[in-house]
Order: sequence, then structure tokens, then C-alpha cells
Amino acid sequence: MFYISAILGIILLGSILVTLFDEKKSRGIGVIISGLALLTVLIFLFNLFSSNAFSYIESYSIDYIPILSIMLQFQVNAISIALIVMASIIAFAAIIGGNIEKTYIKGRTLLILLFEFSAIAFFASSNLFLFYLFWDFSVIIMFFMLYLYGSANRKKAAIKFLIYEFTASLLLLLAIIILYYSLPMHTFDINMIIENAASIPRGAQELIFLLFFLAFMINMPVFPLHIWLPDAYSEASTDGSMLFSGILSKFGGYGMILLFLMLPISHAPHLSLLVFLLGLISAFYAAFALMTQHDIKRIVAYSSIVEMGIVLIGISSLTELGIEGATFAMLAHGFVVALMFLAAGSINYIFLNRDVRLLKGIAKNALSSAYTFMFGIFTMSGIPLTATFIGDILIFSGAFSTYSILGIIPLFALVALIGAFYYINSTMVFNTNNPSSEINYIGIEQKVGYAVLIAAIIAFGIMPFLILNLFANLGL
Repeated sequence: MFYISAILGIILLGSILVTLFDEKKSRGIGVIISGLALLTVLIFLFNLFSSNAFSYIESYSIDYIPILSIMLQFQVNAISIALIVMASIIAFAAIIGGNIEKTYIKGRTLLILLFEFSAIAFFASSNLFLFYLFWDFSVIIMFFMLYLYGSANRKKAAIKFLIYEFTASLLLLLAIIILYYSLPMHTFDINMIIENAASIPRGAQELIFLLFFLAFMINMPVFPLHIWLPDAYSEASTDGSMLFSGILSKFGGYGMILLFLMLPISHAPHLSLLVFLLGLISAFYAAFALMTQHDIKRIVAYSSIVEMGIVLIGISSLTELGIEGATFAMLAHGFVVALMFLAAGSINYIFLNRDVRLLKGIAKNALSSAYTFMFGIFTMSGIPLTATFIGDILIFSGAFSTYSILGIIPLFALVALIGAFYYINSTMVFNTNNPSSEINYIGIEQKVGYAVLIAAIIAFGIMPFLILNLFANLGL
């Protein structure tokens, strides 16, 4: 099938067109191109579902570095399809509503399109060379998104982000090189690695696992390698925060799933238990750290660490339920956290304030943003008929089957997270004593952005089979 090629071609063409037009037209072009890419993705998903044409789908394969058997080849499975759908919807919403201030329109639109191209190519990469290439390309794009268009402390946050992510990149490269030379056939092909990884000596497997695991921990991120995240998420522009939290953090989650599928050593019971404990500690740490924050964007940033800790727990269970749940949870979390950052950015723009201690009764003067933020809180708590509910059910079912009653403990981290959010919501949204005064007005673009993400959250909550049926037919 040609869908992946078509999607990447549309976005690449759009990126070129954006550079040729002025500020005013570039945003319209960005919306059209991202919308066409999203439409192609949804047609792809619908065709897979309706025709039952389930197989690994290759877009093309071209020799790139023959001496190393490296090919430019894209191939998708159930996990990557889910994340490609997620990335295309979030990028579309970010281009429509993320630039609330309407500043640097051309530059920000171009970077979003380039990041969308890189993210989709990353999730569709069939070999570790492309996996690494698009990982690095995405990091560089997000560095410029933060460094150029973030808020007051953006440069410091961007440098910290770059140091951590380049450390992850170096660990990733080292792991890939060792893996390549540890295999008898010397290949970067992910499918061949999965089939032949058992031939790698145990000592080499342990080293490769450690390097990959640390790289993915930094990107997700997982405590204690999360230090870059609160600053990067809170200092980025609204569209930047949506991309950071909604898409980039899923690179590590996707890589973690591949790691557990590739290396037999990852199935060792003591190792999976250790990974479970790391996810558990990360979730509880972030939930309680969130309670000490006053900046609404930092609060949402810490909530992202909680959710990614839960995702890690699903992966560590080594069950189909857990891995399917981790994938679905990443899909859901991408939508929800992007929505909450869009609402938080809008609230900051409306009231010129993002300190929850000073924001009071915002429902009176910013009804759509206040209720959207509240909807995000309800969704994060896992209410039925939302995508988050499906992800949580699958993850905790998988965790319980592997760890028994221990697998249920992470639920209390979610309880702590939601309790903190409900308290913030009660004072910030509904406390009408001396309500905050509206200073600016958001446009229809932000409300459309809200609608796109809310529709995705509800659609995949009501129709989870659109994604889960892929697993039933493709397997993991």
C-alpha cells in the first residue's frame, strides 16, 4: 500500500509550500496540508478495518547504504498505526489552535509540519537506522520550537532538554551498534532482530537492554531521568507543549515496547518486576510533586509523568493485554494532555496568568476553556466512554495477571493525581468570589482545536475496536 508514502509526501510538499508564502497564507496552507495528511491516515485506518486487509504494509523499499544492508523502508503494525493516528490528530489540532498569540506564524507552522513528518516516519520505521535518524531529527525540531518560540526562560529549558535528549540519543546509537554486531547476520531490520535476538549472548543482551532502556526512560520520561520535562513543557509555546507532551514522549514508550518485543532477556521475571517498580515509583513521585506546583502548565507536565509511568507498568507486564493497553493509553494520553495544554495556554492568554492560586472563577469569563480543562481532568480520571478508560482497563488487567494484587497499587497514584486536579478545578474554575477578569479573547481556532481533540477522545473511547481490532489481526 502507498498510504505511508502518500502521507509523508503530502506533509513534505506542504512544508515546502509554507516557505514560499507569507505569514498570513502559511497558516492556511499548514491547516490544509495537516488536514489532508489526517484525512489520508483516517482513510488508511478505515480501509484496514472495513476490508480486513490486515498485514504488514510496506510503502516502499530503496537501498540506501547497501554495504550495511540499510534500506529506506517503512512498515507499520498495530502499535505504529495507533501512534500515527494519534500524531496526525494532535499535529492538526496544534496547527489550528496552538498559536493562540498568532506570532511567528510561518516559522511555527513549518516546524509543526516538519515534526509531524518526522514523527510519522519514526513510528513507521522498519529498521533501527531510520528509527535513530528520525528520533534525532524530531529532537532537533523540538529544540528550535522551544528555543525560538517559548516563553521567558525558554533558552535555559531548551539547553537542558537538548543535553538530556542527546544523551539519550548517544545511548540509543551505542545500543544499536552493539546490537548490529552481536547478530550473526548483522542487520538493522527490526523484524529480523525480533526473530534472531535469541542468538545474542546473554551478557550482550543485558548491555543492549540497559542502553536502550536508559535512552527510552529519558524520553518518556521516567523518574529520576525526568528533570528536563517540567521546564520544557511549561516554557514551550502552547503548540510546542502539545507536541512535546502529546507526541514526543511517545517515542520512548514506543521504543520501550519494541525493546521488550526484541530481546528475550527482557522477559526475565526479575527484570520485568524491576521495570514495574520504576514505573510505580515514577507515577507516585510525579503525583505528589504535582501537588506542590502552582503553574498550571507545570501541573499538567507532572501529570504526564504519572501517565507515562502507568504506561511503563503496562509494558512491564509482558502480556498482550498490558502491551495493547500501553499502546491505547499512549493514544489516549496524547489526546488528553494535548487538550489540557491547549486549554492551559488559552487560559494563560485570556487572563495573562497561569498561577492556579490567582486564577478564580474562570468559568465566568472563559467558559469554553474552563470546561475543556475540566473535561480533560474527567478524562484523565478514566471515566467510561473515553479513550483513557479503555487504556486503563487493559493496563491494569495485564498488570494484575502478572503481579497479582501488586499490579493494582499504581491505581492509587492515579487517585492522588485526580484528587489534586479536582481540588485545583474547584478553586480555579468554580470559585466565583472575586473571579479573574478577562483581558484577552481566544478565537474560533482554539475552540476548533478543542473540538478535534475531544472528538478523538470520545470516538476512540466509544469505538476502541478501531485500534484493538488491529492487534487481533496483526498481533503484537
